[in-house]
Amino acid sequence: MDKKQEKIFSRTRIKLPNIKYMDLDKRKKLGKIIMIIAIMLIAIIVVEMMLKAITPIIDEQCRGMAKAIATRISNEQATKVMKDYEYEDFCTVVKDNDENIKMINVNMITINKIISDIPILIQEELDKEENNTFNIKLRKFYRK
Repeated sequence: MDKKQEKIFSRTRIKLPNIKYMDLDKRKKLGKIIMIIAIMLIAIIVVEMMLKAITPIIDEQCRGMAKAIATRISNEQATKVMKDYEYEDFCTVVKDNDENIKMINVNMITINKIISDIPILIQEELDKEENNTFNIKLRKFYRK
């Protein structure tokens, strides 16, 4: 063999650095830390998934309860205001000599007073209303 061929087949050996392994105590500590991090990560993922599943149910319950409270309060306040008035307070019927209806006059001042009083009373009552609590049955989580 000539020198050119010898050079092709003969290579210098690669020297790898010496790897120092951790001692047993450090490996155990590192293993515990990795285990704790894995458990925390799994717990965070589970909580996030549960919140994504529960949030629409709670939102629907809150909307329903808010509508029910608002309806109840508005009915109560409208009834309170309207019990002070009679039909004659809203309009007067003008008749001619033959008792034929000539004209119906609407008392806009009274109607405007009622229109402005009812929302104010409703808002005052809603402000007095405290935070309400509600229960969610477990079957709501399994039904769509």
